[in-house]
Amino acid sequence: MERAKEFHSYLIGFGLATVLTAIPFLLVATSTLSPGWTYGALVLCAAVQLVVHLRFFLHLSFRGQQKEDLQLVLFTGFILLIMIGGTVWVLGSLYTRM
Repeated sequence: MERAKEFHSYLIGFGLATVLTAIPFLLVATSTLSPGWTYGALVLCAAVQLVVHLRFFLHLSFRGQQKEDLQLVLFTGFILLIMIGGTVWVLGSLYTRM
């Protein structure tokens, strides 16, 4: 029974991930929106797809032990964001000085 529930979760996640990949692809391929709106839609779909992956593939939620796992993943993402942002900031500063 548990395997069927897990398989169902993977199927839902795969369907959502496929749709969230197809939407930006079609927006870019057809150029239906302005570049700014297309970029915004791409970022929005990427953020939603991140949540879909965390929920349906990594099975992270706000319950019990899974809550601690989610906090660990979010903290790791935050540290990576700080490192990437700092690197871009420093390299951008060096580029403007050259």
